[in-house]
Amino acid sequence: MSTEFPRFVDRFRQPEYTGKNRCTPCTIVNVTMAVFVSAGLTFVTPLLGVVFFAFSLAAIYLRGYFVPGTPTLTKRYFPNRLLRLFDKHETATPAPQETDREPEEVLTEANVIASCEEIDDLCLDEEFRTTWHDTMERVMEEGAEKSDLSRILDADEANLEFEEHDNAFLARIDGRRLGQWESRAALVADLAAARVLGDRYDDWDELTVDNQSRILSGLRIFLETCPECGGTITAEQETVESCCRSMEVVAATCEGCDARILEVEQNR
Repeated sequence: MSTEFPRFVDRFRQPEYTGKNRCTPCTIVNVTMAVFVSAGLTFVTPLLGVVFFAFSLAAIYLRGYFVPGTPTLTKRYFPNRLLRLFDKHETATPAPQETDREPEEVLTEANVIASCEEIDDLCLDEEFRTTWHDTMERVMEEGAEKSDLSRILDADEANLEFEEHDNAFLARIDGRRLGQWESRAALVADLAAARVLGDRYDDWDELTVDNQSRILSGLRIFLETCPECGGTITAEQETVESCCRSMEVVAATCEGCDARILEVEQNR
């Protein structure tokens, strides 16, 4: 009996809308509706109101909602600015602060990027490109991701853990998230670029870690080959589904191994 009941309950559980995937706005809307409907039923038959409320809470707990189609309706009709507050699709790049240096400004001063000769755009300095790729190869060969990242974050390497899930590469210490990247390949690209920029830009160590992160992720736009599998990197527009909303993003992906190098949400 003790093992059969949990199995019976699991048959009704809907993992895509519960646990870490739970949509907070959906839960709020459904609990609110359950309260109002139960209150109305209580005036007719108190027992019926209590039973309905208990059933509604059980459905919300196990399935994420009790009103059919709630996730779709929430994504469609709730304002995007509201859904963004509850979204668990964490961006890899932190929001800029007023004291931060702009990535383009820093990369230009470091002679990493400059105006292209043939088109009206910015291009990567060829010397930097070669050094960057060579450094990425060394990071991969040495397996130096933890040591490099612990130095950048001023964290204890022995307690640093890497975790991959939901197409994200996470760094944690004692369960606390220290950083997030789109993939291991994106992390390798950032760590290699940080090594090179430390030598090319005198004020690199004076920048905050978040500011450095914005600069490094912006630099990934210029990658043409994957640091992990050597495949060509292509960019295209995609629709990404999170727990609470649908987002239009521009995604750069390695063709050879499907590693996500960069994902930038398009402003709407």
